[in-house]
Amino acid sequence: MSLLIKNGYLIGGKKDGIYDIVVEKNRIARIDKSIEGDFDEVIDANNCLVMPTFCNAHTHLAMSLFRGLADDLSLIEWLTKHIFPAEAEFVNKEMVYICSKFSMLELIASGSGCFSDMYFFEEEVAKAALEVGIRGVIAEGIVDFPSPSCKNADEAIAKTKSLKREFKNEGLIKVAYAPHSTYTLSFESLKKIALEIDEDDIIHIHLNESDGEIQQVLSEKKKRPLDVLEEVGLLLPNTFLAHSVKTTKEEIKRIKAAKAKIIHVPQSNFKLSSGIAPVCDFLKSGVEVYLGTDGQASNNNLDMVEEMRFASLVQKVKYDEKSLNAKTTFSIAIKSLFERDRLVEGALADIAIVSLDSFEAVPMYNPYSFVVYAMNSRSIRDVIIDGEIVYRNREFVKIDANEVAFEVKKLAKKVANR
Repeated sequence: MSLLIKNGYLIGGKKDGIYDIVVEKNRIARIDKSIEGDFDEVIDANNCLVMPTFCNAHTHLAMSLFRGLADDLSLIEWLTKHIFPAEAEFVNKEMVYICSKFSMLELIASGSGCFSDMYFFEEEVAKAALEVGIRGVIAEGIVDFPSPSCKNADEAIAKTKSLKREFKNEGLIKVAYAPHSTYTLSFESLKKIALEIDEDDIIHIHLNESDGEIQQVLSEKKKRPLDVLEEVGLLLPNTFLAHSVKTTKEEIKRIKAAKAKIIHVPQSNFKLSSGIAPVCDFLKSGVEVYLGTDGQASNNNLDMVEEMRFASLVQKVKYDEKSLNAKTTFSIAIKSLFERDRLVEGALADIAIVSLDSFEAVPMYNPYSFVVYAMNSRSIRDVIIDGEIVYRNREFVKIDANEVAFEVKKLAKKVANR
């Protein structure tokens, strides 16, 4: 398929301004002024911003079923007394498939073209992603106790290896290892994961999320979570540390030395009263930072537009008014887990088109200011992922959203009546 996007104002590439974009197959073939020719489809992006799609780097997509189930609690109480029991009762293959698919529609409608998921029955997440047409990193949650999909950590590790084989040639899917945390896994299990990973494998883990987590790990392992991760050999360049709210300045130096990455999850951190992550210290030290929402049970949405704004504002409270400015925040939100370059010739064609017809878009002095501080997800008009139009004029092209929502509501009745 060949596609021409005309007259849009490009941001997030090598240079900003009004350009046309040619998409051939799944990549951007050309960016230039006033492109003419014969194309399978032409999208008029006049009075629109054209930008890379967001990448939601930390999600638990199937947890859309538990949105609003347990609110206003601390992390450990929320997790152990409400979420773990609900998962034990209601999480199965069908639930993960339906609820993950529903979450993917929520992602796309708010401008995301990529996610990184950590949950159970991840083969069902991949199945849903391929049907929806969204790019995703899937990671089977690894814990020492029985999960809905695996009896123990050994079985989850074996399943991850199997998923890697199954999806190794699938362009929309990557497979990562997901040790849940240092408080849900023993030294032995963490070391087993370290022995299995290949050089290019992604490791996706919760770390330094709350004081309660750190105290539990100190009590059980006599070390802080980062010390544990380092000791077992899992603090690596492809290690993605979700939350990292309670990370010390000394630990930041070690994270930088290891070239590990941080996933900032501000709204969930606030809702669970975990605190404010030292994002500006991470960035100042040269640590790469990504942005995620967490699952809907603790956020309670997957809206990266909202997450961006919140991320910037809370850093201004922690540091000063200049901290995490609009352009820096935007660059974090579009950072992809699949490809470093975005919206340049040769890059994957993952593109969002943002309408400027809304009240909040007038006047327009700075597009980055608009996207981070003024825009809401209703401004997302079209989304292209892997060269395919999946969301056109605020309607899904391939999926009946009402039908998927209906299936989630049927499952939710069982949860409500438990």
